[in-house]
Amino acid sequence: MKKFRRRSARMNLMHYRVLVARYFRQIFSSLGTLLPLVLQAPVMLVIVWLVSRKDAFTLKSPDALTGANVTLFMLVIMSALMGILNSYREICKERDILSREVFGGLDITAYVLSKVTVLSVVGIVQCAVLFGGTLIFIDFAFPSPATGYVCCYAAMALTNISVMTVGLFISALLKKSESAILPVLFIIIVQVVFCDSLFSLEGAAGWVRYVTPSAWAIAVMSHECALNDWAPQIFQKPMFDLNPLIGLAVLAAIALAFMLLTILRLKRVYRQKD
Repeated sequence: MKKFRRRSARMNLMHYRVLVARYFRQIFSSLGTLLPLVLQAPVMLVIVWLVSRKDAFTLKSPDALTGANVTLFMLVIMSALMGILNSYREICKERDILSREVFGGLDITAYVLSKVTVLSVVGIVQCAVLFGGTLIFIDFAFPSPATGYVCCYAAMALTNISVMTVGLFISALLKKSESAILPVLFIIIVQVVFCDSLFSLEGAAGWVRYVTPSAWAIAVMSHECALNDWAPQIFQKPMFDLNPLIGLAVLAAIALAFMLLTILRLKRVYRQKD
């Protein structure tokens, strides 16, 4: 394969704009693509409505602590689930098309950035529907509402985006979408087990949570809901006391890291291809 040619920033920006427009057009022109994206958040919202304790955050009692913890867990895990489902097939399903376009001069960075942009917009809208919908039947009773709503929504959106970039990286590693099932299940299980919500994490497991998006998102939301103050004698999580900006910054860093890994992976693949 011929070596990558140096292209101007203007040309790369043009590639990015064309690709973003193409992917949005593909979403809205195909019912089979649009319908799952539209239905994901409402379906998950119904599940939250069915199983959540509506007065958990207003009672702020030890008895309500489990219900509040489970509600935040569900919101974060559902955000992560939507992110991985939206992205894990995006690159491997386009392998043939991508190869032809790279041969024709397509910029890999512009390609990955366009994917991240479109899927981020989709995830942001989905999380807005999910979080906004819960406000109809759950009063989170934030001690500081001005920051509570913003930080909780930002945590969900960044969880979606960070796990979405993990899905893109998986998609870049594989040639067929069918091969992604096992890695996707692994990522989902990691988000559930190491989120520092359902299980007590000690030893090596306690370190894994620091690289798990769902753990940081739950830490941000739990801090804004002040869960550590409800029953400190029986419930205390160190991450829940951290400044929420730290958690949001870590989520953004994870998203950036996996986006860069995806770019490097694809550049390596097409440089080595004969």
